[in-house]
Amino acid sequence: MRYLLLRLLPKNLFSRLAGILADLELPQPILTSVIQLYCQFYNVKRHEMKMPLGAMRSFNDFFTRELKPELRPIDTTPGGVVSPVDGTIAEFGDIKQDLLVQTKGILYSLTDLVGEKSAAIFKDGYFITLYLSPADYHRIHVPISGKIKSFSYFSGNLWPVNSLGVKNVGGLFSLNERIVTPIAGNHGTVGLVKVGATIVGKIKVNYSDLSSNCRKPTQLNLPIIPERSYLKGDEIGQFQLGSTVILLFEKGKFKPVDLQSDAPVKLGQLIGMMKS
Repeated sequence: MRYLLLRLLPKNLFSRLAGILADLELPQPILTSVIQLYCQFYNVKRHEMKMPLGAMRSFNDFFTRELKPELRPIDTTPGGVVSPVDGTIAEFGDIKQDLLVQTKGILYSLTDLVGEKSAAIFKDGYFITLYLSPADYHRIHVPISGKIKSFSYFSGNLWPVNSLGVKNVGGLFSLNERIVTPIAGNHGTVGLVKVGATIVGKIKVNYSDLSSNCRKPTQLNLPIIPERSYLKGDEIGQFQLGSTVILLFEKGKFKPVDLQSDAPVKLGQLIGMMKS
């Protein structure tokens, strides 16, 4: 029944409206009460927030909150790859015959996810899927030091990326809207795929004015001029309400470190090593 109702829901419109509401400036007592209820329901760790509740003017100020920087040290192992977000490891493994694992028994296409040009880079490579819950920090950081020279935007649906959506919607991540960012590092290219979801008002990136949740079907492949350089752990964007990040690695260029399904990860935590 929940899945049927979800199919009937105008998800993109609903998500745009949620984004508009989340941006509204509310009287402080009302906003504080809403945020406190949210924190209590989802067990959000308020002590980690950099900005006090009293300084927030909208729900999005809270949802896209910064954390106290000392709480997320960035691993400095040479050649190390760090988690770009706080989240949970949903799936990981080899990319075989252009296919990635969505969940047990469900596969989806790399080419459908990122397009032919990017798929050629990551053919027979490796992937890690990270799910961000409503309680998580929702800013996105780079997993390696490198340069960003271009990116791709795919408009699409906004199915939920929780267990309900993942287990019932085949090819979910390649159906939902997404922004694909290749990061060129010293030891190869890492793909950072930011996937939208129901209630995600927008995905924003700091290397472009483009934001997601467009009204028309769109696929854009855009250069970044001048190219942007990032150090490992630098912020690159944010989800305005929650979603999923998928990391892609070239064939033979990545060795995972102690990955376990359903295990929590924190921004800056070592998750693997790039091979020279």
